[in-house]
Amino acid sequence: MVWQLINILRKLFQYFCRKLIFSNSRNRAHQLRKKVVQVKGYKTLNKRILKEIKKYARERFGTKAYWPYLALYTEIRGKFIEGWIPQDYYSIVLLPALNPKPAVYMNNLKTYDYRLFEDFALVPLILVVSGIFFDASLKPLGREQLKKLLTDYNDIMVIKEEGGRGGMQIRILHSLDFNPEELKKNTNYVIQPYVKQYKVLNDLYPESVNTFRITTYLKKDGSVKILFVILRFGTNGLRVDNLSSGGHYLYFSLDGKPENAAYEQYTGVEIGKRHVNTGYIFSVIEIPMFKLMLEKCKDAHKKFPYTRLVGWDVCIDSTGKPILLEWNTEDVGFYPFEAKFGPFFPENDVLC
Repeated sequence: MVWQLINILRKLFQYFCRKLIFSNSRNRAHQLRKKVVQVKGYKTLNKRILKEIKKYARERFGTKAYWPYLALYTEIRGKFIEGWIPQDYYSIVLLPALNPKPAVYMNNLKTYDYRLFEDFALVPLILVVSGIFFDASLKPLGREQLKKLLTDYNDIMVIKEEGGRGGMQIRILHSLDFNPEELKKNTNYVIQPYVKQYKVLNDLYPESVNTFRITTYLKKDGSVKILFVILRFGTNGLRVDNLSSGGHYLYFSLDGKPENAAYEQYTGVEIGKRHVNTGYIFSVIEIPMFKLMLEKCKDAHKKFPYTRLVGWDVCIDSTGKPILLEWNTEDVGFYPFEAKFGPFFPENDVLC
């Protein structure tokens, strides 16, 4: 009887949490739509389009309540397109179904990436797991061994907290300035070499390692599809390229051609055809190893079929080698890319 009551209370709690998330999401969509309209100076949405949007939402998703994000997409794109998936449906319904627990948490184990994805992933200098320092082969390091490793490396390195988000838990410093005592207790870390990036990407913006986000989808027939590719880059002195930290993005077609202009994250508003700091022209970016990078992401996804949607963060080093820095299954970015360049999920496969 007690366990039945607990289960009922748990389900009620989950229900109200979902309602709250849904309500907050809709409010966010309304706010963003107002911002987009303000920036554009005119409104695309009208009564006829809104009626069409609500009809589409009801027929495809079972309720017209999903209309706010579709309306936002319409303002961003300048027209309504059937096939879109609204952000709230994506995050509340679709993503949890495609990427179930507990597999979805595997991407948090940054200390394990290079063992799972082998030579595609960046080999770490040092791992800190359960309060113990290890080298890349998981051999424990004593104090003197750790000091020697840092001295011999004698270069810039990147310290990442396991489970960190949006570049907020990343430190970049010289190995000789590293103090192990400054690390948080009861927190795992991966300490990696600072990648010297491909010349084109360094010329674009040298202050951050500028990474491609390649989003892959595992179809029901077992094949892996590339949904979309963006290049993220830092601006105004940022040392990271994360969009949530102030970076911008450039969309690439699947044959490796960049858009003429880059965009701001939340509104999809064009920010110009040149980098604001370096003046680099976006449309002239050429990545000869673009196809190889996509194939490596597809192969990596096949090694982890437990989640059907993965966002891969890939840099290209100075020799032209694509290197996996991180992968994401919990927060696989979808909006505003779906609005600006989708729909990415036109097939029924994803909704079954």
